[in-house]
Amino acid sequence: MSDFSTKPYSFALGALLSVLAIPLAIAAAVIVGQLGLGIATVVGAIGMFAAFQLFALGSRHTVTRARDFLFALIVGAIATVLGALSGLLSDAYSAFVSSGGTTGIIESIFAGRIELPFPSRPEEVVVPLTITAVLAVLAVVMNAAKALAAHRDAIVAKANAVATSATNRLETSRNALSSSASTSANAANQFANHVMTINASSPGILLNGKPLNEEQPKKHLWSSLTELRHKVVKAWSGLRTRQ
Repeated sequence: MSDFSTKPYSFALGALLSVLAIPLAIAAAVIVGQLGLGIATVVGAIGMFAAFQLFALGSRHTVTRARDFLFALIVGAIATVLGALSGLLSDAYSAFVSSGGTTGIIESIFAGRIELPFPSRPEEVVVPLTITAVLAVLAVVMNAAKALAAHRDAIVAKANAVATSATNRLETSRNALSSSASTSANAANQFANHVMTINASSPGILLNGKPLNEEQPKKHLWSSLTELRHKVVKAWSGLRTRQ
């Protein structure tokens, strides 16, 4: 079944092979009926199973499409009905022969009369046909469940793919945002460091070889008075020398 998905789908080939379920069901029912087992009618239900399996084999794909399922269902129903009727007649004929009936049907036709064996009791017909119908319905239910499971798996696979894609996009976006935030933080730190470097204390403008903002040593009051007195005395001495 897993190989079907790797091969090209073909509805025509699937339909052609599924039709083979009709002669297959008829042949199987007739052969089993001639064995005298009494279950030839039930064997007719093989037509429903074979129709779906042959369609899947021919189309190279599990029967999941509505068109494929409907076609296989119709062919399977026809095969089951014809197979069940063939099995019923085959069982009856086998019982007829085993009970001493003539097998010369061709000779009877040429003689102008023919004896067709058929069950005389209703339960001999109703019970086998009921069992056949139940088996056919079971085949339909099984294939419907298989189709629904395939659809469910496909939906789950698509959902997982979407979730994975969304997770990957979210992770990519998160990484991009994280990288962008880190880049912005580094740029802000570099700018702050640059501003701090510009605003750092500097020696200032030089005046006479010394920084302008360098504080001059403060003189004491007594030193200032002494210096003033010396200047006054010096000036007074100069005046007296001129006189």
